[in-house]
Amino acid sequence: MTSSITDTFDRTALLGVHEGTRATVTAALDAQAKTGMVIVATGMPFDLCGQAALCTAVATAVRAFGKVIVVADGPVELTYGPYRGLTIAEMTEREGAEHTDQLDPSVVPAELPFLHLGDPPAEPGGAVRIRASWDGWNASVSPAEAGTGPSREGNVVAAIAAAALGVHEAFGTIRERPGSDVGWRTITLNLWQPGTDIDGPTPTHAPAAWWLVGLGHLGQAYAWVLSWLPYADPAKIEIVLQDIQRVVQANHSTGLLTPASPAPIRKTRLAATALEQAGYDVVILDRRLDETSRAQPEDYHVALLGVDTLQPRRLISQVGWKLAIDAGLGIGPADFNAMILYRFPAKVPSDQLLPWNNDAPRQRRATTAALAELEQRDPCGSVELAGTAVGAAFVGAITACLAIAQGVRGVQTEDGFDVINLHLQSGDAFQAPATGETSLPAARLLPLQLSNLDGGLFLQRCFRRSC
Repeated sequence: MTSSITDTFDRTALLGVHEGTRATVTAALDAQAKTGMVIVATGMPFDLCGQAALCTAVATAVRAFGKVIVVADGPVELTYGPYRGLTIAEMTEREGAEHTDQLDPSVVPAELPFLHLGDPPAEPGGAVRIRASWDGWNASVSPAEAGTGPSREGNVVAAIAAAALGVHEAFGTIRERPGSDVGWRTITLNLWQPGTDIDGPTPTHAPAAWWLVGLGHLGQAYAWVLSWLPYADPAKIEIVLQDIQRVVQANHSTGLLTPASPAPIRKTRLAATALEQAGYDVVILDRRLDETSRAQPEDYHVALLGVDTLQPRRLISQVGWKLAIDAGLGIGPADFNAMILYRFPAKVPSDQLLPWNNDAPRQRRATTAALAELEQRDPCGSVELAGTAVGAAFVGAITACLAIAQGVRGVQTEDGFDVINLHLQSGDAFQAPATGETSLPAARLLPLQLSNLDGGLFLQRCFRRSC
C-alpha cells in the first residue's frame, strides 16, 4: 500500500511550500535540512525547571531545524519527565541532536542562532543570541545581553513555555521576514493571564485527573507538559487518552513524543508510554469522541482537546466534563504560530459557538511554485499538501502550557477565561473572562525544594475541599 504524501511530509518544512519561498517541495525539504541552531545550557541549575526547559528546547528544536547542537554537561542524569533515568548526552542523542560539553568555536558554528537557557558566556557566540527565562507564570525571551537569568521561583510550566518560545524566536530569525524584529526583541508570555503583567499564585495544586482527546500535535504536547508536573503522588492521578489514529512519519515534525522513525503504533500507546514513565495511572480509549460519549457523574477530569475537525468540538458541552479546554492552531504561513483556546462550561455551549457552526469546506490555498511543480508529477499529492496545515512543535508546546495553566487555575482559583487568543508573531493577546462556574478536586504538587527527600519522593495528596 502506497502511503500518502501527507503521511510523510514534514509539517514545518511545509512552511516553505505554502509561503512560496521554495520552487519545489524537494527544495523546501533541502532548505530546512540546511538550517541549524545552538542550545547552550551551561551556567544553569538542572533542577525540575532546568531539566524541563532543556529537554523541551531540544525536542522542539530538532523538529524545526535540520541541525541542533546542544552545549551542556552531558553526564548529568535527568530525574524528571519522559527522559528520566537518561543522561543529558543520552537524551540529546535520542532526540537526534549533537552534544558537546564545551562551547568550542571549532565545533559550534558561529553563524547559527544561539538559545541560552542559563547565563551566556562572556565571549559572545552566534549571529543571534537570545536567552530564555522564567519567573512565576511568566515565560520570557530576550537578547542575551539584555535578559535576566532564570528564576528558581518560576514554575515548570513557565520553564517549558520559555524554552519553546526561545526556539520559536530562533526559528523566526532564519525566516528573514522583512521588518521582523524576532530574535532582537523581548517577548513575555504570561500563562496565568495572557496579555497582562498580572502574575498568578505559586502552583500548589493541579487537577486530580485529565482527559486528552486527540493525540497528534496538540495532544502529544499536552502529554509532554503533564509528564513534568511534580505531583506528590502521580500514581493517583488518572489520565485518559482518547484517539483512534496510528503514528505516521509526518507526526515526528509536530509530535513531541513521536520518534524520528516511528513504528505504526496507536497514538494512545505512544502517549501512554511517556505518561506511565512519569508514574501516572493511564486509561486508554481507542474510540472516537461521538454523540454517545459521556463522562460519568463521578468523573472529575479536566479535558484537553486537540482535534482538527469541528464535529467533536461541538460535542464538548454534552459530554459532561467538569472542565474542558479546546485549543486550535493556525494553519498557514501567516498564522501557524497563532492559537485560540475555548473553555467550557461557558455561557455559550460548544454546539452553539459561532466559529464552530460554519460547515463550509476548507478552501484550497493559492497555488505556489512548489505546489504547481508537484502537480505536474503528482496531482493528488499537490491537492493534499495544499490542504495540509503547516505546523511546528514549539507552537504546540506553548499552546499546551497555556491550556494546562488554565486547568491549574481552575482548581486553585476556580476561574479562568472562556477565550484566549494569542499570536506569537505579534505578541498580541486577547482573553474573555469565564462565564461558567467549575469546582474540581485537586491534587497536591510538590514544592520544588521538596522534590527529593532522603533520596526518594515525599508523597502526599489532598483534595482542595478537604485541605
